[in-house]
Amino acid sequence: AKVTVKVPGDNPVQDGVNPITGESWSGGYRPVLINIDSHPRALPHWGVASADLVYELPIQQDGSTRQVALFLSEYPEMAGPVRSARIPMASLAEMWEAPYYFFGYQGGTTSVKDWVKQYSAGRKFSYPYVELMNKKINQWYIRTNDQNHVAPYNVAVLMDKVQEEYGVSPEAKPFLFDETGLTRGEDAPGVVICYKATDPAYLTAYQYNEATGLYDRWRNGQPYTDALTGEATAYANVIVIRTDVSFANHNPSRPVIRLHGQGVCEIFQNGRYIRGTWVRNSGENKNLDRRMVFLDENGEELPMKVGKTFI
Repeated sequence: AKVTVKVPGDNPVQDGVNPITGESWSGGYRPVLINIDSHPRALPHWGVASADLVYELPIQQDGSTRQVALFLSEYPEMAGPVRSARIPMASLAEMWEAPYYFFGYQGGTTSVKDWVKQYSAGRKFSYPYVELMNKKINQWYIRTNDQNHVAPYNVAVLMDKVQEEYGVSPEAKPFLFDETGLTRGEDAPGVVICYKATDPAYLTAYQYNEATGLYDRWRNGQPYTDALTGEATAYANVIVIRTDVSFANHNPSRPVIRLHGQGVCEIFQNGRYIRGTWVRNSGENKNLDRRMVFLDENGEELPMKVGKTFI
């Protein structure tokens, strides 16, 4: 958790440039985080092709995961399936200073509510922390009855309500960007991450597409598509951070993920791979608004290839 590398300062905001993707963009800076269920029965997800950046984190010791999707450039009609919050996701929300929407939350010894009241910037378990169970069904969220989704994997947040409710003024913390991306490093035409091999499996793969210059994402051998559009998702940057993961009181469903300090990161762009360093110059529960920076093999801030990112 100790920071020993040189931490770059924040990058300047550029007019007309999305600070998360580097693409052309206009409008107010209004990022929002949506907690999305990664369970295979929650697939296909709604709205994920519109997300500018997505995180995937373990929530069970068996390798089960959950995703957090960040939307800025485009709000889809709806997003989800939305599931319950965990403390590591709340730490990410503090980093982005963004509203965070979820459906239920973990209590007990790792209570999200207690953590937010003690460590969040606002010290209150209310907006920008939005527990959708307290909202009105069919106005703020819906439970779909399509053939692909059944309870509890069928809650979708209505993003027009998210837009109407927006009531914070986060500070943009842009990445560095490069149109070309990596031209050095080892060949990396594919990446496979086996979070969990037993049923239900959580197997993620990325396959480099030379025609697009992006990594196509797969889940359990199938393209990772958006249920709203049928669009297959693809990412300019795929980053794996290596960090300490433990479970509070040896409870396999209470993850403790270190998202402060520094560690190794694996960086994939352009069908190439380098090993670098991630750093977030904060404490476990202090200075949580500081960004996570990715450094290349020379200790310099990594320019993200223009486009979407999966971490």
